[in-house]
Amino acid sequence: MNPLIAAAIEEAEALVATRGWQLPGDATVREAELVLDLTHAHWPPPALLVDADGAITLEWDVGTRGWVELRVNGSGQLSHSAVIEGDDYAQSEDFTDPALAGRLPDWAAEVLRRLYLPLQ
Repeated sequence: MNPLIAAAIEEAEALVATRGWQLPGDATVREAELVLDLTHAHWPPPALLVDADGAITLEWDVGTRGWVELRVNGSGQLSHSAVIEGDDYAQSEDFTDPALAGRLPDWAAEVLRRLYLPLQ
């Protein structure tokens, strides 16, 4: 398991016992690992958080410029939200489409590009 994912799960384990959170299932972990594999060559590592429902959120934050969150929950959908230079973005895309073949869905890749392109 990717060390970023393992650390996020370890952090969430205390909340499972005290607040009734769910840990991510195997499909969610696989989707998060895929997002990490597809983004590591182009963008800095994200912060990872396990959500109360067992989903995993990957977050890139560039201070006042903005942020992007990609969220997986094992359903085959990649949800994302972002605020970049004051513009809000939100969408969910199919993450199982064979046509993607080793790349992020179009809009998820676009919001990450918009967040970082001017900084490269």
